[in-house]
Amino acid sequence: MSADPFPDDPANPFSASASQRRQDPAINPYAPTAEVSESEGFESDADAFRRRYLNHEASIQSVGSLYVLGGALFTLMFVVVAVSMLAAVVNGQLEGEAIAVLLIYGALGVVQLYAGLGLRKFRTGARSIVAIFSALGLLAFPFGTLINGYILYLLLGRKGNVVFSPEYQEVRERTPHIKYKTPVVVKIFVVLLVLVVITGFLMMFLGV
Repeated sequence: MSADPFPDDPANPFSASASQRRQDPAINPYAPTAEVSESEGFESDADAFRRRYLNHEASIQSVGSLYVLGGALFTLMFVVVAVSMLAAVVNGQLEGEAIAVLLIYGALGVVQLYAGLGLRKFRTGARSIVAIFSALGLLAFPFGTLINGYILYLLLGRKGNVVFSPEYQEVRERTPHIKYKTPVVVKIFVVLLVLVVITGFLMMFLGV
């Protein structure tokens, strides 16, 4: 047999067997592959990890919203008392109790606004402040005990530790497309709760 006259020619891809042609992506671009890129695998794991704690995350943010509401109401009361004090100064009837009330309202407004906004962003400092308020709220038996006990569970429980961890916050940044959908029943409950809180503050302020 004579030698190959074209020894440097590349191998003929069509000389491969049928099974090789089906599996080789270089020959068949539609060939299935079991390879998954590292980024795709991480994103898939991140999505699953985020969804596992999404309800707990949303519950913590709801607590933060309630603190923001409380801080806003205390700030409003601070402004009202400050205006009343100015009128009292003009009339020469300023009392020391009014100054103490003003300072309390102002301090509570600032602290609760800071805690609420920070809790919605999962700041550890805000978590500590809300935990202290909730621990004190346990003394308000029975409803305060139940509500604040639940808040402490959200913040300090195993799931709470995960949600506040730097690793979970990194996952949140990588999965902005995952959103929590609040049920209609929960929205109605929150609106009613907000109305009750506002009514309570107004009654306390007006001395009803």
